[in-house]
Amino acid sequence: MITPSDSPYRYRALDAWRGLCACLVAFVHVPVAHAWQTAHTFHTMQLFVDFFFVLSGFVICHAYGERLGIDRNWQGFMIRRFGRVYPLHLVVLAGFVALELLKVLMGMVMPIQVDGVPFTGNRSIETLLSNLVLTQSFGLHGMTSWNGPAWSIGVEFYSYVVFAIVVLMMGRNSVGFAGLAALGLLVMAVASPTWLFATHDYGFWRCLYGFFLGCLVCNAIDAPQIAPFVNRFAPVGTLIEYAAIVGLVGFIALTGENASSLAAPLVFAGIVFVFAFERGAISRLLLTRPAQLLGFWSYSIYMVHTLIFAVLKIVMTLLAKVPALGISAPVSNPVKLWTLGSPVGDAVLVVVYLGLTLVVSKYTFDWVEAPARAWFATLADRIGASMSGSFHLPGGVRERDLSGRVRRRI
Repeated sequence: MITPSDSPYRYRALDAWRGLCACLVAFVHVPVAHAWQTAHTFHTMQLFVDFFFVLSGFVICHAYGERLGIDRNWQGFMIRRFGRVYPLHLVVLAGFVALELLKVLMGMVMPIQVDGVPFTGNRSIETLLSNLVLTQSFGLHGMTSWNGPAWSIGVEFYSYVVFAIVVLMMGRNSVGFAGLAALGLLVMAVASPTWLFATHDYGFWRCLYGFFLGCLVCNAIDAPQIAPFVNRFAPVGTLIEYAAIVGLVGFIALTGENASSLAAPLVFAGIVFVFAFERGAISRLLLTRPAQLLGFWSYSIYMVHTLIFAVLKIVMTLLAKVPALGISAPVSNPVKLWTLGSPVGDAVLVVVYLGLTLVVSKYTFDWVEAPARAWFATLADRIGASMSGSFHLPGGVRERDLSGRVRRRI
């Protein structure tokens, strides 16, 4: 089992941010008719997906921006990235297929329909094929499908391909990064009918915008003149972190499905820049073990929560047949939302949903993510070592960060 104490170094405060954002996205998807469902801010929290894109670009550029340009081992890079995102995606997808098969069996023995007709709509065989090759978010189906949040995994994987091409051709070139970020922003501004809230249609361009903005933040932080600048403001690091959070909360509260949403990746880029230096009291809180565990489980939280919720919706459908329990689904548009009939009961139900997600995520991290990542990393190193005339840096290469601590590339 990999734990935060023995894993390769990460930007730990930012990793905790990733965990918090994953929990917020899961909260948005909880199928419970709680009081927050009608709040404007609740629905704009979907924009926290863009934090993942920005942070991903930042981390990938930090870990591979120079390394890929030196050893030219694009095969190893893509193998590592594939091993990072695909195994858990495949496991969760298999879980959804098993759930559809279960619904078929249940339909044979009881005269009720649970969570839709099996293998139809967004869980059809056709959409399954596109999910298997991570192309479900290229406007093929007019909807998100199977594991809904996985739309972002597909577009991010193909953003890795674009990143590798750019770095191999131009190195860590800020002009190239800026051009791709601007291209993504332009497409979203001109073509997306939902502005930055695009998923199954313009999701790739949304990701491109945030991902290469994150690459630009990485280049900015690695600039030689940044260390004196950061040291000058180190005494007020806590104040700067509080200001960054106030700005983020204010933005989420004021934006919506309009042109202002296009600024979300810029806001998250500011968060990444500020918390990359870990110079304030909030960063120290993010370095505590609970926050770090959320960071380690973040990908699992993001990927497994809708499968858990789908299982629980079937359970709720069956329990609703017992009138004494008072379970109902008064809201069915656009999704069925369950209630226990009281605000306190609904709050407890939300906690149960999210608690189960954390428990399952801990085990999918230990049993799927970590072993798969290690296996694919070994395969990538083997391929790198076998490349004639190449200079391959091992995964544990160390470098010093701005505060003098030793970091390990991931």
